[in-house]
Amino acid sequence: MKPEVDLWERYGPLFSIEEKLVFPPDHRELQFYSELRRRHPGSCMEIGAGDGRLAHILGNDSLTIGLEPSSVMFELWTPPARIGVSCVRGLGQQLPLRESCLDFILFPYNGIHCILDRDDRKTLLSEAARVLHPRGRFFAETCHRFDDREDEENAERYHYNKNGVSLRLVETVSHDRERGIISFDMEYSGSSVTEGSLSILLELALISTGELLHDIREAGMSILTIWGDYDCSPWDKRYSPRLLVLAERSEA
Repeated sequence: MKPEVDLWERYGPLFSIEEKLVFPPDHRELQFYSELRRRHPGSCMEIGAGDGRLAHILGNDSLTIGLEPSSVMFELWTPPARIGVSCVRGLGQQLPLRESCLDFILFPYNGIHCILDRDDRKTLLSEAARVLHPRGRFFAETCHRFDDREDEENAERYHYNKNGVSLRLVETVSHDRERGIISFDMEYSGSSVTEGSLSILLELALISTGELLHDIREAGMSILTIWGDYDCSPWDKRYSPRLLVLAERSEA
């Protein structure tokens, strides 16, 4: 099992609580992905489908696949989330699909940062190009601002306590420039942690815009659009909070 898969087997339930209870829903994000799916209604695969938070948006009458390496994450899917979506356990670096079989692949929510090795990320992009139809579309969301984030030590992020659910997060943030990663050393406590407290080390790759665009092109895709936020504003290196890339597989 790859280290990142083992991480999400442990971290997945806490991450799901955060997304469903601790933090308010990002309606701009949900609207963005709903509109993106409307524009690409054909066969689709979401890489890193997590606990199914986008499943109700992505599922339609066409083939829709939720690819997720963590079995624990799939256990968190609700029955409504599974409607119209085929759940497949696997890695984006080894897609269990034949060539040229999908119209649209998306890798949302900074998921590509979880793949620490650049060669592994290149393999994933090549796999995406392989299973897309000629002129099929690929979408990825990244955060180029991770590199700018300040280091912090033992910062309390939240202390959630509502309706019988309690969860507290204390976090240390640090950069390892030599390895090209940002680390989030997280200490969870509360009733939602069965062990009393749980330490999770989340490492994310620092991916520059130039590197990502180069690797997408090298995989056999051309860049169509680059947005800087969910409002589809143009990307700006200084001010954009995220990098949203839409690419197309070449016909050759």
